[in-house]
Amino acid sequence: MTTSPCGQPIQPIPEVDLALITGSANWGLRFPEDTGLPGVRVLSRDVSHETAYGVSENWKLLEFDGSMTPDGLPRRALCMYSHGNPRDWIDHSCHRRAFAVLQAAGVRRVLASSTIGSLNRAIRVGDFVINADIIELTQTPYSLLPGRQRFDCSGKQIVCPACAEILAETARRHWPASARVHGVDSGLVAAHAYGPRLTTPAEVIAYRNLGADIINHSIAPEATLAREIGACFVPCAFVTAGFNDYFRPAGMSILQEGVLEGLSPIASRVALEAAARLPLGTECLCQSLKSGQPDDRYSRF
Repeated sequence: MTTSPCGQPIQPIPEVDLALITGSANWGLRFPEDTGLPGVRVLSRDVSHETAYGVSENWKLLEFDGSMTPDGLPRRALCMYSHGNPRDWIDHSCHRRAFAVLQAAGVRRVLASSTIGSLNRAIRVGDFVINADIIELTQTPYSLLPGRQRFDCSGKQIVCPACAEILAETARRHWPASARVHGVDSGLVAAHAYGPRLTTPAEVIAYRNLGADIINHSIAPEATLAREIGACFVPCAFVTAGFNDYFRPAGMSILQEGVLEGLSPIASRVALEAAARLPLGTECLCQSLKSGQPDDRYSRF
């Protein structure tokens, strides 16, 4: 059997319509095993898949039984560990490899989990946020489009409202009453800045002045690549750093203690329950926001 650089077996990409991307919202947990959620089964784990851009590692194949799905039938999902990052070095092009896997699988719904920082004093630590828009000024560099002039990918409706409604309803059933759930209808905006360096005070002010309410280290490539493969995208995120935390003395942590550990199990359960309930086999406006350009734009020089 062929193996990846980290020793994982390289297997064929399964056909599924659903994907979950784990992240900092799930750190410290075996996802989904440690959630104890009935009806979720791991069919395979620690699997790698080959793409035109290299090997994508750290995949699981999950199955939701009929008790969790809208039509009462089992449903499978690909699950990628922590944005697909290699364990021993930083490589942001992992996003392109990961979404090449999802494209080959035929995925039409993507739910991505993460933690976020607040750039808006009204968004508090512990709040659950489904943003409606993103700011990423460099444009995502790791595209899957076959040529610059083959397709247009609209930036409108970057987050799927139908998927967001299901996620928000699920979160409101589970999220602690001491915090709030901000749905997509709140119109909040997420700034993107590649990690792992956390945001500087100057960047906080700059992004806030641009209209961002929260900041995230992975949302732009995830949302952009979901649009490129014709999939709906919804983020599942909660706040671990408040606006004022970015301006604390240098010796103090930006992240508030205990928030991640307390909310990760809840956020992980919310992600799984919502993912299992996302629309099955239906067309969505999101999937029409990638459109082909006329041939002469590509062939004319």
